[in-house]
Amino acid sequence: MRFVELPKAEFSGGELRYIFDTSSCYVPGIRQEGDSFQLSLTPVSMPRQHVDYITRIYDPRLTEPRVVTLIDNTGERVGYVELAREHEGRIARITNLLVEDGYRRRGYGSLLISRVKTMAKADGAESLRAYVAGINTGAVRFLLGQGMALAGFSTLGDELMLELEMKV
Repeated sequence: MRFVELPKAEFSGGELRYIFDTSSCYVPGIRQEGDSFQLSLTPVSMPRQHVDYITRIYDPRLTEPRVVTLIDNTGERVGYVELAREHEGRIARITNLLVEDGYRRRGYGSLLISRVKTMAKADGAESLRAYVAGINTGAVRFLLGQGMALAGFSTLGDELMLELEMKV
């Protein structure tokens, strides 16, 4: 296994395609406890959906983005992670995380998260953040399993976005 950083000049505007099926979504809840509040996530069933969307890497709106690909021992690219800076570099944000179909549930995602945590620390970030669609239950479960916690939520158009975060 090896990680290779993709040069911005060569890969700017490149595309990553996310494809998954889901029959549930995560819905955030808020519970007040005295002067503070507690956020929680609840999985809710829904009609089965096939989701297929494309995103671009090295978006010019990102601050100092870096894209790393994970290459397996046969030379195949099995996953990608893109990291950008927020809040004067105190927060490193995962803007894209993808493990290719056929390579999921083999530990590659965990390797990518480990790598991005190392990159974030080296860049002086205090925390690592990701925004994930509530409908992408596999990604939400994975990131929660990696130690991220729900830090907030918002809507983007008609889509519920969950803000997950961890200290690095």
